[in-house]
Order: sequence, then C-alpha cells, then structure tokens
Amino acid sequence: MLLKKIIVTILFCFYTHFLFAQISKTDSLQITKQYEVSVKTYETGLLDSAKVQFLKLVDLLNEKTKANATNLFLQETNVVAKDYLSSILLSTGNTEVAISYADDVLKYYEKNKDSLNIALSLNNIAFMYQTQKMFDKAIENYLNALNNLKNSNSKEAIFYTATIFNNLGLISEYKLSFDSALNYYDKSLAIRKKIDDKRGVSESLNNIGNTYRKLNQIDKALEYLLEALAIKTDIKDLNGVAYTQDNISRIYFTKGDINKAQEYALKSLKIAIKTGNLELLSFAHKTQSANLFALKNYKEAYYHLNQFMICSDSLKNISNKKALYKNQIKSEFEKKEALTKLEQTKKDEIAKKEKEKQNLLLISAVIGLSIVFIFSIFLYKRYRVTQKQKIIIENQKQTVEHQKELVEEKHKEITDSINYAERIQRSFLASKELLDENLKDYFVLFNPKDVVSGDFYWASKLSNGNFALATADSTGHGVPGAIMSLLNITSLEKAIEQNNEPADILNATRKTIIERLKKDGSAEGGKDGMDCSLTIYDFNTNKLFVTAANNPVWIIRGDEAIEIKPDKMPVGKHDRQDIPFMQQTIELQKGDVIYTLTDGFPDQFGGENGKKFMSKKLRELLAKNANLSMTEQKELLQNTFKNWKGNLEQVDDVCIIGIKI
Repeated sequence: MLLKKIIVTILFCFYTHFLFAQISKTDSLQITKQYEVSVKTYETGLLDSAKVQFLKLVDLLNEKTKANATNLFLQETNVVAKDYLSSILLSTGNTEVAISYADDVLKYYEKNKDSLNIALSLNNIAFMYQTQKMFDKAIENYLNALNNLKNSNSKEAIFYTATIFNNLGLISEYKLSFDSALNYYDKSLAIRKKIDDKRGVSESLNNIGNTYRKLNQIDKALEYLLEALAIKTDIKDLNGVAYTQDNISRIYFTKGDINKAQEYALKSLKIAIKTGNLELLSFAHKTQSANLFALKNYKEAYYHLNQFMICSDSLKNISNKKALYKNQIKSEFEKKEALTKLEQTKKDEIAKKEKEKQNLLLISAVIGLSIVFIFSIFLYKRYRVTQKQKIIIENQKQTVEHQKELVEEKHKEITDSINYAERIQRSFLASKELLDENLKDYFVLFNPKDVVSGDFYWASKLSNGNFALATADSTGHGVPGAIMSLLNITSLEKAIEQNNEPADILNATRKTIIERLKKDGSAEGGKDGMDCSLTIYDFNTNKLFVTAANNPVWIIRGDEAIEIKPDKMPVGKHDRQDIPFMQQTIELQKGDVIYTLTDGFPDQFGGENGKKFMSKKLRELLAKNANLSMTEQKELLQNTFKNWKGNLEQVDDVCIIGIKI
C-alpha cells in the first residue's frame, strides 16, 4: 500500500499536465484538493473522518470517470482511495466491506499485469481473511501472493515474502500443525536475517520458541525466546520485550523454577504498566497470579487475578464497541444515499416536542414549588409543636439506624466478597464456548449449595488433539471448597502440560496437590484434595479413556446401564497415595450417553421420609430417561431434585454432566 501512495504522490507533483490532459482544470483542482484533505485526515488518526473524506473522493472520481473512463490519473487515484478505505475499514472492524474494496484494487493490478502490486494486494486480502479465521481463504491468497513475488528481487518483495511465511506459520500453529508452522517460521527467519530485519528476526524467534513450548520441548523453546528477548531489548521494542518475558516466565513455570518465572513475570508487568497496553497487562497479571499461587502467596495471587479480570473485562468492552462500530459502518454502506429532507423534518419535530416538553416541565416545576412551599409552612408549624418529642425519638432512631447500618455494611461486605469469589471461580470452569466446540449434544447441571462451590467441571484440549473433561468434588463446600477447587484446577492444568493419559494426569495432579498442601499447618499435613472422574474422548477412533477417583462414570447404552467403578481413593493425601490410578478404555457406540457426577444429588435428603435419594435411584432415573434430549434430561433432573428436597436444606454441591455420542 505504501508503494502505491508514493506513486500517486509523485504523479501529483511532476506529471500534472499529462495526467489532466483529458479532464478540465476545475475538475483536476477539485480532485487534488479532496485527495489532499483525505490523506491529511487519515494521517491525524481520525479514522471516522478519514472514511467520510475518502468516500467523498471515490464518489467524485466515479462521477468524473463516466466521461473519462481511460484517464490514467482518475484510475490510479481511485485505486489508491479504495486501498486507503480498505485499510481504514479493516482497522475499524468492518472486514467484509474492507475485502470488497481490496478486491477492486486487486482486479485493477491484475488488469495491468503488475506482479508486485498484485502480490501486495493478495497479501492484504489474505490478512483480512486471517483476522476472520477464514484460514483456507487466507492460505490460498498468501500462496498466490508468494507465486507473484518469487520472480522479484526488490527489497519490498523480499520483505513481504518473509512476512507471508510468518503469517502462514501463525495459521499452521493455530490449526495445531506445529511441524508445518516451524517450517514456515524457519523460512521467514532465514530471509529476515539475510536482509538484517532485526524486528522481524525477533518476531520469528519468538514464534518458534512458542511453538516449541506447545510441543513441550521446553529447553529449545527457552533458547529461542532468550535470543528473541536479546534482540527486542537491543532495538528497544518495549511491548515486544514484555510479551517475550511473559512467555519466558511461563517456560520457567513449566520447568518448576518458580523463582526464575517470577523474575521475568515482574519485568513484563513493569513494562505493561509503563506502556498501558491492556492485552499485555492482562497476560502479565494472569502469569503473576499463577506464579504467586505456586509460591503459596495467595493474597497477592488473588490481587493479580482480580487485575487480570479487570483487564479482560476492559478488552471485552473495547471488542464490543468495535463490533457496534462495525455494524454502524455496514449500515452506512447499505443506506449510502440518506434522505436529508426527511432527517431534517424529524429533527424539527424532535426540537418542537423538546420545546413543548420543556414548557410543560417549567409549568410543572412552578406548581410543584408552590405546593412544596405551602407544605413547608405546614410542616414548620407542626415541627414547632412536636420538637421536644421528636428530639427524643430522633436520638433513639439514630442509635437504631447506626446499628442497622453496621449490620447491613458487614452483610454487604460478606455478600460482595462471596459474589466476587464466585465470579473468579467461574472463570476457571470449562467455558460454554469450549464445550460447544468439542461436544455435539450435552448438558451441565451445576447447582452449588452456596454461591461458591467445592464441585467444579473443567475441560481442555490436549496436545494430542483429544478432549479431556473432569467432574470433581473438592474437599468442603462454600468458600473453603471454592479455594480448594482453584488449587485442584491449576494442578490439573499443570499436569496436562506433559501428560495425555487420564491415569497419568491424575497421578501428576495428586503429586502437585500433596506437595502444595504439605505445609498447611495441620497435624496431618494437608489431607485435602478431591474426588474426580476424568474422561478423555478420542472422537477419531470413538474411544473413551476413564480414570475415576471415588466418583463413578455411568454409560447408558440402549437398555443396558454400564458402571465404570472408580478407584477407592481421592486425588490427594491418603493411605493409598503411592498406588497409581487405574485407567479404563471403552469402545463407544453411537447413541451412548455418558454421565459423570459428584455425590451431591444422591446424598440429598428429602422425599416423604426425609431420606437420601441414593445413587441406585439416580442411575435408574437416568437409564429410564436417556432417550430424551439433553435439554429435557437436564430439566427433569432439576425438577426431580427440587421436588425431592422440598423445604429441606440442600446438603452439598450438585454437579451432573451428560454427553450423548
């Protein structure tokens, strides 16, 4: 795009007479003035205004082109104006319209067989598709761009070749094709080293390091990231330095060197605070929270977790504003020719109604003040009669109200703390987006006894492509249970960094929990943990891998109810803690319904005699109704639990997950 702007500027400065030969002097001056205004507005960063100015320029050029279709000046200026509009619309989030303008630019250069500008246009279009995660389209355009660049040895062509290889690597990494990603990154790195593009070299090194981290080749990842950090420091790329330091901190966390991880995390956080980069602040606070949690500095860990949530909310708000702005722009293009007279009529009507409203408010205010004045005189007289009695009553009232305020303030503080704790805990649970992405038909019944819960459900995509889902009951419920659930989840997340089998994951999780709780101050040395059923789905082979600790897994297959019995030990300190967990493999069939659960539902007291619901009765209920839709099953369970409990107190957290194959 930069090359095209330079070309048009030169044409404006030196070839004015030749270019304007077929159009009038008045037209040429009008177009030149509008072009200069548009570019200056764009350079100020006011994208809204720049969009309006360039749209005016395009409309003007389209009008003049009707009579001078072959004029080179009109054609070149129109192409550059559309290129500017494409860039502006992409920046403001309206990718669909941006691509339409970019396609017009591409067609022009294809018509003129301009290989370099064809390649640059294809690169721009590919990047737009990449931002929309339309990766097949993006790859197609990137490869076409490379094909047009291969015969050019210009510095710009070489630079864009390296950039395209890097973008192809990012797409491959997103699609979990790590070998392909490394191949593209290596090609990009080689070119960037050759042309001494230090910023580009540091970017490639950073990307290679992150890919090796995802492949669990930790030492290689650290080698590349440290090299990237040295270059970014040398060129004073503050944001780049901070991102890389954050990545290095995660590497050391994985290696178990928490102090080293904390050293790099603090450096990253300082730069993030200095630059005010919201995304960087979000990453830095999240990394800090994880490090401090591992160092058992829970107070500081929760502070940084809170800051991470604030930054995440801010980023979401910005994203929502961009989405709103995108819809506004799209509406503008769909209604390009606004009805000016109708709009003015509406404005006049609104102004008239506003004036009438103000007059009515003024009259109402006068009447109201008169009533208040009369009523005030009455109150004043009444006040003088009852003044002595009121003083006594007021003193008593103030005492009572003060006590009430103290109680309400304490109640609000406790309620706010618990509600905020629930929000933090919810961010650790498996998100609906993750479950929808990996499961076709399922339900989650999650009903904590209190606001926060010891029960939790967690999920993750493993490095081998399989999908893991845990349903767990942490020691305790309420606030202590919720804190324990966060420790259990972070221990699971650490375990899957190097393990893909459910038994190995629970063994590693148990080891981490015992290690973190051994100095909790109790005589037993931290006997807390969780009961957990960990299921891993390989949808390619239709196999289910299960490891269960105290919690069973049930499979309803037609009229048959299959129970996968758990190991009789928790994930935590126990007499059998040195015995490895067992792993079971099940060949799934279409129509199978898998249920994982905690003991909250079966242990609930209720019914006519106030007895427990019991596991057998719950299993029979699920087997009888497994043919219903997942939504209907969830509603049935909710109603059954509510009716069984009646007026009795809920005794424990409840969590049941159903998945239909």
